[in-house]
Amino acid sequence: MTAGMADETITAVRAAAAAYAEAVRATQRFFDRVEDNTDPGLLAEYANLVEQEKRAASARLDAIEEAGFEVPSIDDSDPDAAPGRY
Repeated sequence: MTAGMADETITAVRAAAAAYAEAVRATQRFFDRVEDNTDPGLLAEYANLVEQEKRAASARLDAIEEAGFEVPSIDDSDPDAAPGRY
């Protein structure tokens, strides 16, 4: 991997990690404002937030793997490991 390629890969990891962190913060803000969990619209909103977190987590892990940071015993980044990547 060339230096420029490494820089691009690390930049991609940073961006993916920031996107994941923002997705988690969005879920946290959702729960900060929930007062009454009987509102049926909340479930749909929460489901959307969970999907955003899952997509962001997957993109983050993909970027981390692309950068060569793999610790299968910790982060399930081993491609032969069971599904459940977060």
